Amino acid sequence: MAKPVHTSDIRHFKRLWCGLGGTILEVRRTGEVRYVHTHFLDTVRANDRRKDVPAVLLSRLNQLLRTEAANDTWIS
Repeated sequence: MAKPVHTSDIRHFKRLWCGLGGTILEVRRTGEVRYVHTHFLDTVRANDRRKDVPAVLLSRLNQLLRTEAANDTWIS
């Protein structure tokens, strides 16, 4: 099983998010971004000027990692 991610670095988080199939959309004239993924019905809107990662985004990323680990195929 994948280890949970505990990071406060937003750049590292964004690389992981996009690597797992998520997209980041800019909300015009607000300084915010919207984090979208096909596994979740609702999106998360967060301030892009912050340098730390909000807790709701970390929990979403860890849910994705658990889902990916559960869907891994084991070849013996």
